[in-house]
Amino acid sequence: MSVDKAFEDEFLKEGSQVLKNVIPKMVQIWKQLGFPQSKSQERFKTAVSHHKELWDSMLEEETSNKKKIVSSIDRLGRQHHQLCKELGTHYREFGEEMPLLEMEKLLQETLTALNREKEERMRSVRALFQEEDVLCSRLNAKRCSLNRDRIPSSDQYSMLQQVITDLKTEIITRQGQFVSMRDSIKNSMAQLEMSARNPFEMDLLVSDPQSVSLSESDLNKIKDIQQGLISRIEKNQKKVTDMWNTIETLWERLSVEPDVREIFHIQNRGFAPSTVTTLERELTRLEDLKRQNIERFIHSVRQDLIGWWDRCYVSDAERRNFTPFYAEVYTEDLLELHEAQVERYKELHTAYKDIFMKVHHRENLWKRMEDIEARGRDPSRLFGNRGCALLQEEKERTKIMKELPRVEAQLTELINNYERTNGQVLLINGQDYRQVVVDQWVNYEEQKEHEKLQRQRERADKLVEEAKGGAKPNTPMKRRLGTTAIRTQMESPKSKQRKLLVPSTAPQARLGPGRRILTEAIGNQPPHATPSDHDVSVMSTYSVFTENVAARIQGASSPNQNY
Repeated sequence: MSVDKAFEDEFLKEGSQVLKNVIPKMVQIWKQLGFPQSKSQERFKTAVSHHKELWDSMLEEETSNKKKIVSSIDRLGRQHHQLCKELGTHYREFGEEMPLLEMEKLLQETLTALNREKEERMRSVRALFQEEDVLCSRLNAKRCSLNRDRIPSSDQYSMLQQVITDLKTEIITRQGQFVSMRDSIKNSMAQLEMSARNPFEMDLLVSDPQSVSLSESDLNKIKDIQQGLISRIEKNQKKVTDMWNTIETLWERLSVEPDVREIFHIQNRGFAPSTVTTLERELTRLEDLKRQNIERFIHSVRQDLIGWWDRCYVSDAERRNFTPFYAEVYTEDLLELHEAQVERYKELHTAYKDIFMKVHHRENLWKRMEDIEARGRDPSRLFGNRGCALLQEEKERTKIMKELPRVEAQLTELINNYERTNGQVLLINGQDYRQVVVDQWVNYEEQKEHEKLQRQRERADKLVEEAKGGAKPNTPMKRRLGTTAIRTQMESPKSKQRKLLVPSTAPQARLGPGRRILTEAIGNQPPHATPSDHDVSVMSTYSVFTENVAARIQGASSPNQNY
């Protein structure tokens, strides 16, 4: 049995018990009063009617109370739904079996909490909107599109917070730009010896970065001012640099004392307009002196021109083509022609300095190699080998032979790039330097081959002379000292290592002091790397060395000694 059924039975039971107690008493009273049966029935009906009206009235009252509660629940429910929607929170569901009074109470409590949250959020949102107004006003930016009369949802609230954060970041960035540009403008104005020219520039120089307008249009105006001042400074710098170059050149040609130059430099530093004015006056003064000393100037410019010709490796034919160089009637026009020629070759050297420097380096390497070759053909150097001069010479030769191909490859690439860019060959002393390099190596190899053949003919002639004299030809000193093996090893492309070999069968006791020392020195020399095609010169030098040593030792030894 359910609780409601038990309560109903109990209510009916108690109501019946009341009627059972009341009705007999009333009937007894009616009987004692002597009411007739009809009168008693009438009164009983009246009592029943009153009892029914009472219960109907109570039922109507309770029904009315229920309607009021249902209406209140409906109103609270709509408010709850609207607040949840505005706040972006989840709508709370109430069970159908929940009593109406409990539901009304829970709705009232929930609405109270939601209204409190709404008020707090609106207070925070109003503060965010006010902050956004200030930031947007400084940046002259558009405000957020949220409806300020309605409470934003959680997502909208987060979006508003992010907008504020982005605005603050942008403020910091633009403040940094403002301070940087303002400081640059102050510095530029100081260099140009100028002050603010209009109210905007005056406000710019004294404004507080924490409150100044940072709109994009204002920053662009400030940037334009900055760029304009920088452009003026750059023009002044170029103008001053050009004037200083001209003044230095004129000083040099007029032989102005170094002390005078230094004092003028100290007094006229920077790029300010006052410095420009002073330099212009000095330049005008020097130009007047130049016109008064035109012949002296032309001779000085000609010396400069020769220097630039040399740096650019200009050929004699091209130099002769500049006929004003030989003119003897000295005029300003002649000076201008010479100065234009100097500028032309100066610009050429500046544009292709890498090529000219590589040519100079390669020429120095080649000259050093030729000097080493020339020293290698001098027999007297072999007997003055103090301080390991021969070893140092060999190291220098090896270094040059390694560096030359590398420099030549770089130089060839630079010349090829010039040819591709300009559509013509950059001539060095009137020739294509790539062909010059090839021709030099060809001549070098031919000369080495000629020297080799010459030595072979000399040895053959010597053997013939010894045979005619009846003497038994001695084994060439070169062979006894192992130099043939050295040459064979160096000239062979399969050789991996160059060694100076000493025959194990050579009796050391039979050698004179000079030969023994020489043999030991040769045998103790360290192995060398595999020779390149250019290392034939090492061999030829060593061949000359052994031949001269053999001749001297043979002359110092007894003529009857056999080997």
